[in-house]
Amino acid sequence: MDSMTTVLLGNCRGDDGIFAFSREILFRTAGAWVADTLPHETCGQAYYLCAEDAPAVPGAVSVPCETGKRYEVLASLDEAFQCENVLVVSAPMPELTRRDYLRLLGTHGNAGNDVTVLCCDGGVSERYAIVRDEDDAFVSIAQGEGERALHAAVFRAPVLKEALAAGAGCLYDVVNAAVRSGAQVGVAHVGTVTEIVTGLDAYHVQRRMMERINFFHISRGVMIFAPESTYISPDAVIGAGTSILPGTMIKPGCRIGENAKIGPNTILEQAEIGAGTSVNSSQVYESSIGAEATVGPFAYVRPGCQVGDHARIGDFVELKKAKIGNGTKVSHLTYIGDAEVGERVNFGCGTVVVNYDGYVKSKTVIGDDCFIGCNTNLVAPVTLGDRAFTAAGTTVTTDVPAGALTVARARQKNLEGWNDRRRAAHGQDNG
Repeated sequence: MDSMTTVLLGNCRGDDGIFAFSREILFRTAGAWVADTLPHETCGQAYYLCAEDAPAVPGAVSVPCETGKRYEVLASLDEAFQCENVLVVSAPMPELTRRDYLRLLGTHGNAGNDVTVLCCDGGVSERYAIVRDEDDAFVSIAQGEGERALHAAVFRAPVLKEALAAGAGCLYDVVNAAVRSGAQVGVAHVGTVTEIVTGLDAYHVQRRMMERINFFHISRGVMIFAPESTYISPDAVIGAGTSILPGTMIKPGCRIGENAKIGPNTILEQAEIGAGTSVNSSQVYESSIGAEATVGPFAYVRPGCQVGDHARIGDFVELKKAKIGNGTKVSHLTYIGDAEVGERVNFGCGTVVVNYDGYVKSKTVIGDDCFIGCNTNLVAPVTLGDRAFTAAGTTVTTDVPAGALTVARARQKNLEGWNDRRRAAHGQDNG
């Protein structure tokens, strides 16, 4: 097909004040679903027409236009009309696939029509009856109790420009204006879709998109225990043999290896999870976890972390910009921030990497095979050599050589009978 540009329009507010293209469907806006689904190598530059205060669609050019109309098509499209064809998408319809748009474009290009409309079965807000003459030729589209919903159309640019100049204000007006001017009109049909206008529309569409995405992964060997409570972004890559437990949210930018176990009640976002790794009731953001590792329950992996193979990140552990080596165990109640940790290190309960002095965040380096005793404070910047050992309750403020034991706590002193005398002074029996 010849050169083309795309116009997204119809970003009306719902009764709740939210713009149609801005409603969220599985971690992205309805407008982003449309923009991402379009075959961009064919559809070219996308222009977005909306009320002046409406938010922009990612990847599209926002063109202010008149407010107060349900669908807004105005003639401020000089750049769009430089192309030979213009695709007009009248409302966000995330259920339409790339194949549906290619069917529309193919019908238009192969038939040489001036206008080709995409008609969908069903639809919840705008329905149109296709009016034909006695020879079954396309005559017009009538708004009302029709059997089809009109949501998109491809125009030869001069035809669209002429229809707009005649005062047409929405997609079916533009199509009918083109027909009255003698344009040749074709129709491409697709299945049932829902146009997003209200929050209820968005909810129903999200449920169907969840089912489509979850069943896609199930068909490729992923075990999803509760598809109705599992939310997976469409760009997620999940290896065969992986189990997804209930209450899991896999947000955009995630890659999960084979035979992993994710969930229950887990959030991943821009996370890479290695093969055979378990992430249980935890959250991982913009970080990577190696193979055969375990995370959780109740771990929090913040952006910028790299956790190695066979590592253990246990309950109530928080990581931030931390590199954790292979085989290292951080079992519970520990914070590690701005740190580089070697392999086979063992962290005792209650360890804190003290990385922030109120003004500057500093780095801690821990070598291989170290043992960090319970309730250790590592005050950055500090370096522990390989095989260093910190005694329980130690606060480390200077570097520790390889193979050394460091102890930094007050010497224990017992005062015989002190607490019995205190209890007696308060009238308590010492038995």
